[in-house]
Amino acid sequence: MRFLRQRFCCTLTDRMRTVVCVKQIADPTTIRFNIETRALDNVHHIMDPLDEVAISEAMRIRGKNGGEVVAVSVGPPKAESVLRTALRMGADEAIHVCDELCDHLDAHSVSVILARLISGLQYDLILCGRESSDEGNSFLGAGLAEFLDLPLVTSSTRIDIFADTRTAIVHRRVRGGDREIIESPLPAVFTVETVLCKPTYPPLRTILAGDKRAIRKLDLKALKLDLKDIEPTVAILGISQPKPRLKKTATIDSSLSPAERIRLITAGGAQQKSSKIIEKLPKAAVADIIRFLLDNGLISTQK
Repeated sequence: MRFLRQRFCCTLTDRMRTVVCVKQIADPTTIRFNIETRALDNVHHIMDPLDEVAISEAMRIRGKNGGEVVAVSVGPPKAESVLRTALRMGADEAIHVCDELCDHLDAHSVSVILARLISGLQYDLILCGRESSDEGNSFLGAGLAEFLDLPLVTSSTRIDIFADTRTAIVHRRVRGGDREIIESPLPAVFTVETVLCKPTYPPLRTILAGDKRAIRKLDLKALKLDLKDIEPTVAILGISQPKPRLKKTATIDSSLSPAERIRLITAGGAQQKSSKIIEKLPKAAVADIIRFLLDNGLISTQK
């Protein structure tokens, strides 16, 4: 499935429009993520931290180039709170795709829905987190780029927009801590890293203005999608924590006395290295040092 990209005659300096995809996740500081937590009402939910970075970067781009920031999300009614957070951070508009068919979607289905939504919007840039903090599959950015036929740059650590050439210079993180610098035409899809920028802490007037803004709500019918268009392609069977690493244990010498073996067991098998301190004047200590070296075979008198 491929959606045609909408092209508009907008200038980056005056009306640059950045679309930011945001997601609601279970707060990792209060509960470890489990596939069943989605159905619990008493779990505290927050905006994905990487999406906060994306919103903050969109604010920075708007401050430099003008334009608007639009936050979009797919999810149940309670996901409206994450869009309200985006408005309080300074987003100009928020769109929530909420439908009873949107429960338990996989990343592919969410990409299809967001691509159809964004294809009907005016946009110059699409931002999203490199991966979500709960599932971490890194699919959304690639899915949007594929369905909208847009360039994709992942793991962005710096974004510079150039209005005159309608391009962006993007620094991205690659394996081993290296950086890659890419020039990309706009519109494009960029996924962001945590080091891209610090989350924005808006002033009180921005927060109050965000509380007054309305959140636009759409369903699949409004997007001209049905169940067969968003049918999941994968099924999550379970999520488990990684197995703990086994600690290396030392073997206790059976020839030692019972008291010494107990001491080593309580110390985790660590044996203290024996040492000898010679507290004498330099000239008097020389003989003891030479005797120590001879006794331990470190030097020899033989030629």
